[in-house]
Amino acid sequence: MKIAVIGNYPPRECGIATYTQNFVQSLLSTLDTKTGLKNEIDVFAMTDILVDYNYPTIVKRSIHQNKKEEYLQVAELINQGKYDYCHIQHEYGIYGGQCGLFVNLFLTHIKIPLFITLHSVLKVLNFHQQQVLENMLHFSDQLVVMSKYARKILVDSHEIPREKISVIQHGAPPFDLLDKAAFKEALGWSKHKILMTFGLIGRSKGIEIAIQALPEICKNHPSILYVVLGKTHPHIVRNEGEIYRESLIRLASELGVDKNVLFLDKYVNEEDLKTYLSACDIYITPYLNEAQITSGTLTYAVSSGSAVLSTPYWHAVELLDDGRGILFDFEAPDQLATKAIDLLNSPEKLKWMQQTAFDYGKSISWKEVSIETLQKANGILSKIHLKTESLEEKLLSELPEFSLDHFANLSDSTGILQHATYSIVDYAHGYCTDDNARALIMALKLNSQEATKESEQLIGKFLSFLNYMQNLDGTFVNMLSYSKNHLSNNRSEDAFGRSVWALGYTVKYAPQINQKAFANELFLKAMPNFEGMNDLRGMAGSALGIINYLSVYKNRADLESHLENFLAFFFNSFQAISDDTWQWYEDKISYDNAIIPLAMYSGAVYFKNQAYIEIALKSLDFLESYSSNKTHLSLIGNEKWLEKGKEKSLFCQQPIDALSMTLIYHCLYTDTGNEMYRKKLNTAFSWFLGNNDLCTSMYDKKTKGCSDGLFESSLNLNQGGESLLAWLTAYLTYKSAKNKC
Repeated sequence: MKIAVIGNYPPRECGIATYTQNFVQSLLSTLDTKTGLKNEIDVFAMTDILVDYNYPTIVKRSIHQNKKEEYLQVAELINQGKYDYCHIQHEYGIYGGQCGLFVNLFLTHIKIPLFITLHSVLKVLNFHQQQVLENMLHFSDQLVVMSKYARKILVDSHEIPREKISVIQHGAPPFDLLDKAAFKEALGWSKHKILMTFGLIGRSKGIEIAIQALPEICKNHPSILYVVLGKTHPHIVRNEGEIYRESLIRLASELGVDKNVLFLDKYVNEEDLKTYLSACDIYITPYLNEAQITSGTLTYAVSSGSAVLSTPYWHAVELLDDGRGILFDFEAPDQLATKAIDLLNSPEKLKWMQQTAFDYGKSISWKEVSIETLQKANGILSKIHLKTESLEEKLLSELPEFSLDHFANLSDSTGILQHATYSIVDYAHGYCTDDNARALIMALKLNSQEATKESEQLIGKFLSFLNYMQNLDGTFVNMLSYSKNHLSNNRSEDAFGRSVWALGYTVKYAPQINQKAFANELFLKAMPNFEGMNDLRGMAGSALGIINYLSVYKNRADLESHLENFLAFFFNSFQAISDDTWQWYEDKISYDNAIIPLAMYSGAVYFKNQAYIEIALKSLDFLESYSSNKTHLSLIGNEKWLEKGKEKSLFCQQPIDALSMTLIYHCLYTDTGNEMYRKKLNTAFSWFLGNNDLCTSMYDKKTKGCSDGLFESSLNLNQGGESLLAWLTAYLTYKSAKNKC
């Protein structure tokens, strides 16, 4: 079997690197359980420094955790490498992006069967962790955990199908001899009873608890030597140096047990580690938190035949069952002292526990782990095939059900509120006309696809909102406080255009005659303000409203004149600004960009003006050149607008831009029937689902909301009205096109 393995790897110093090395070496030394032939393995090593570690030859390539392009390059190498499957070692901290979000680039682009060993399993996940776990579920063929409790968490807390999870314990090297005296003599420790903790040192390890227990233990057993074996975690050294280790040394001195504590500040190879552990009488893991689902150090200690005293973190509770160890409470040095003294006072009990652990260790050797892994792999691989569908196709095939849950959360009897902090409504910023006009269009689209009493009521509510926000002169106030007061000096041509668009759309699509009539009155009241507009997006929204209106009230020369003026303004702006390198209506591209070519195209079709159609399509092509990345949208971000002659900002990308791209492709597909536009529509909509630069869904399956933006390495966790309406409207637009296929 030929296997690609992704994970940390020595000489990087961390537990996952050690695990990956042992896992790989055990597979190499074990024959394939199906063919009886030797396995071939290439390692792709995650690195956290700009200069590569001096990796051994088995490492085919390294991947810097913060360089997204390297994830994609390695995914392509793996896809072309004729591997039987890829095995990823996962822990949130070893991949780049917020909570390791960049691992999604592997999950979504590797096309061969995919197994993932989860080194971290949490009951409660934050939003980014949840997105990663969902992708691991959807894009892997098997999740591997190292304890039954880890599987229980995944099934009970995260609703992952039990059959998708294999339990394969953490492996350990073979310890051939249970002879503490011989190993102590080799290390010069013959006069001591040895307590030990090993591994990379950090505050979560709780070593101070063991040191605090030592005075009482030493009163009863003065010859005790507590060995703390291991370097401080490299990330901790980088951030704070050796503050924690130095605090432990001071604590031992203050408690008068400094002569009973030996700090071995080194990272030892496996053979030396086996020697140290074989000399250990009692191994201590005084970790401070229960949420550790696997511990390689604990597994090694049990396999070495050490009696173990541990706090009840998840892996310890399971591994130390049946007499393989003893638990004590978190942050309870007195309990630890009592239990250690009891064991030291009872040599037979101590020896029995050591033998019990040693015997169990034989069943979890790396050889046994490799055999079980290969058996599982062969069984699963026989039932699956190479992944031929694209990321876009997979995401669209698993489209979640349409839901108004978060919409209801953000709305009240007045309308939809603007903002949310996370998914919690922010009343302080009240309402805006812009969003409620969007909500009206969304409600009309919803009603046209599935007419219900609820959708008709929504149409009425948002019409009522626009009526309340319209001034006597036909313009619109854009901001409304939560106390229902108009806010002064907040008129916006953009909001005006959006309102006119919504009203024209209502005239055309409203299910009730009285809704059409009311929208008609508001529209005509707004009409005098078409003169003298200057904002391109305001004019674009107004033009789209006029076009919808004219589909019902035909031969309105006055409206046609306004529409002609808007189109002429777009045309003249394009001609004045454009050259060979820049084909747009302004000298910058900002937000909701595709609405301008959408209005230009729709108006040009109305007037059958081929010159305008060509300008609309030319400007769309130009926008695409800055908004598409072969297989997905890579939108212009609002960190800074794209100015003529300058580089675009990728972040923060906005849902409103993905919506406007979806809308223009829907328009073009509906008008021409050209399948190319339907495919582009699918690509634009799939941006929301995760076909984007982070391969991460903007849609939150828990809240039914949509993230407000896509950053370079994370999502904006707020889920406000504009983003939600962009998602809902794009969803309905996609479904409309799909139903016509």
